[in-house]
Amino acid sequence: MARARSDLNCAAIPKWPGGKTYAIAVTHDTDAVSLGAAKELGANLAKFLIRRDRIFLDMFLSGVRYIGKPTENPFFGFPLWREFETSREFYSCFYLFAQVVPLKRDINNCKSSVVEQRIDWDILRRMAASGWEFGFHAPIDPENKLEAFVEGKRWIEKKLRTPIYGLRHHYWALDWSKPQATFRKHIDAGFRYDTSIAWKDIAGFRAATCHPFRPFDPEQDEPLDIYEIPTCLMDGHIIKNPDDVSSAVEEGLDVVRKVKEQGGVVVLDWHTETACNAYNYRNHLTVLRHILEPLMEDGDAWMATPWEIAQQWQLRSVELETGSITNLQL
Repeated sequence: MARARSDLNCAAIPKWPGGKTYAIAVTHDTDAVSLGAAKELGANLAKFLIRRDRIFLDMFLSGVRYIGKPTENPFFGFPLWREFETSREFYSCFYLFAQVVPLKRDINNCKSSVVEQRIDWDILRRMAASGWEFGFHAPIDPENKLEAFVEGKRWIEKKLRTPIYGLRHHYWALDWSKPQATFRKHIDAGFRYDTSIAWKDIAGFRAATCHPFRPFDPEQDEPLDIYEIPTCLMDGHIIKNPDDVSSAVEEGLDVVRKVKEQGGVVVLDWHTETACNAYNYRNHLTVLRHILEPLMEDGDAWMATPWEIAQQWQLRSVELETGSITNLQL
């Protein structure tokens, strides 16, 4: 329609602030925080014995040196991300894994989370106070228990001494047979947005959109009171061979170009532990740096946290409905 009626473009309500044409949110899933954790040591030693891959032996030996020192070990990536992002003048979001209520055991749930490890929470509190966003990385639980969302959110907020608004499921583990049931639990627990819709192994658009949207509930025949901000690009989606940086960067920038064409949101997911840029995460930070370099020079890009994007989308929705910006708070 806009192509056929160019006069409509001037009347359209902008999607993003400051004349920006698309948005970029850098996020991190905090799956592992300490190479020296007992479960990490056991898993890496077992992987070395089974796979005969020297990387896992190196991780085991490094982990031994950091037993009882979670804040000093290479997987405690928060200070590294703070330095990386401060130099580029943007803030990201960290989704913290926290299993604080009994759940069905799953081998893929995290092995060294912020719950079990005695980390220095003052580092995270100072980051939160300075502009970084924190959210909840929900454990794998086939039943998606409401209590897990409520208590996980409460536990993180108590530790950070600040509210959190968003979450992402570990392994994208929504209830995919009835996702509306999971979203309802998000709402009941007090979350305002989710970033869990993505493909497991490939980059792209599982929701067939790169824009925020309110998930539809077919049982209630109406959209739910929460925003989904789809994730389109994760480190593991494009980094198959750590020595082939150029191919990963090219694939990542191709996804960004598609989002920019549609004026949507690029949600990148680089795990917190990849900041070490070593071991099985070799060149992960390098790939992200090369992807971000042209984006930081792009005057059309709005660098924002997911919560800022959710708030902007809500305000724009109100403006579309009423024709004027209000002081509504999401």
